[in-house]
Amino acid sequence: MPMPDHMGLSFTPVEITDLNTHFDAILTIMNAKKTVQLTPKERQAAQSASETRLPYIQTAIQTQAPAFPNLQPNFLVLADADLDLKASLQLRDLATKRNEVNDRMIDFAMASEHFAYEYMREFYEVAKRAQNKNTPGADTVVEALSPLFEGQGDTTAPTPTP
Repeated sequence: MPMPDHMGLSFTPVEITDLNTHFDAILTIMNAKKTVQLTPKERQAAQSASETRLPYIQTAIQTQAPAFPNLQPNFLVLADADLDLKASLQLRDLATKRNEVNDRMIDFAMASEHFAYEYMREFYEVAKRAQNKNTPGADTVVEALSPLFEGQGDTTAPTPTP
């Protein structure tokens, strides 16, 4: 879907409260299980179950280890590994929805910021033109916004060619 031509929307305080409440509920559920916050180094070192590894992990935990209990590591518990696998699969299923929410929030924010910036830039350009006509307030607006554009050259949008 292409970018809209404007956003012109905001969230109500109730909607923001609802979004925060739902995010808090997710964090509460996750933290009630166990608080896990890996450092960047730990994340890098962790062995993830990539799409190519996952079938082997499933086979080892669900089929081979139960069939050959004599080969199970005596310092690790198969039941815990099975629970870890199940949790991983459940979180993978939820990740699709989480990613969609994240993408939607990023898209909303980017589009909103784009149009807010576009308005500010056009407002600034109008104020610069109004300065030449001694329009009240134009100097104030240009003075307030000009630091953003210093050293950037011409700030007007290019004129489309037919």
